[in-house]
Amino acid sequence: MFPQHHKDRAFSLGVVSYLNAIPLIDGLADDPRLALVPDVPSNLLGRLLAGEADLSLCPVIDYQTSPELLVIVPAGGICSDGETLTVRVFSRVPLPEITSIAVDGESHTSVALLQVLFHELYGTTPDLVPIDAPTSSGAPPAVLLIGDKVITCQPPVADYRYQLDLGEAWKELTGLPFVFAVWMAREGTDLGHLPTILSRTLETNLGKVARLATSHARSAGWPRDLAIEYLGTILSYRIGPRERAAIETFWTACSRLGLIPRLRPWRQPPSLSS
Repeated sequence: MFPQHHKDRAFSLGVVSYLNAIPLIDGLADDPRLALVPDVPSNLLGRLLAGEADLSLCPVIDYQTSPELLVIVPAGGICSDGETLTVRVFSRVPLPEITSIAVDGESHTSVALLQVLFHELYGTTPDLVPIDAPTSSGAPPAVLLIGDKVITCQPPVADYRYQLDLGEAWKELTGLPFVFAVWMAREGTDLGHLPTILSRTLETNLGKVARLATSHARSAGWPRDLAIEYLGTILSYRIGPRERAAIETFWTACSRLGLIPRLRPWRQPPSLSS
């Protein structure tokens, strides 16, 4: 076990195994001080709490639902200021008529955002069922998909004529961007220089997004030009005042719906607090 107060100790990072995380993490695997623990978003909190990661790129809702207190390290996140492309509802019926949605459970935040939006936009509370649950027709009437699979294996448009991009709907509802994931650590964790490493990595990568998108598009199953637009224009990665306001607005909406047990205030490590 590594000592807890050594500035050069090794760190483990829980990271998202999607194309959208590339600007946050590319190059980190080459740093001998770091070990990456890739997984889908919904598993990263568990990795963090189990001690398998010192810092994880967790869904923002996990900050509120975690059984342990966490802190947010605003060294980057996965955000959109409108359309996301990769967090979408596909439906066979008009969206206000949906009564049941098969949900992709890889992102806790997206499932919570779905519930907030349907309550606010349509006044409905659709039943949520696992995406792989059998249905009488063999195909769900509506489905929430997230991540690369929205591009690589989305349902046929001829069957699922109605769609909702959750980031776009949130922007129209609130005027704010949406933040899907941020770096989180267990309260009291000594992170040393890790926040600085992450911030510098992000700034370096934002200067070469087109090159990164080109390098990773094929392995992720994306068309090159779409990957460049996705990483360079559609998504954003810095956590500033608007992003923090968006996160707190989302938490408040979740609290009103009873999706979180209590509303925890935003906490950062003391060394990062102003």
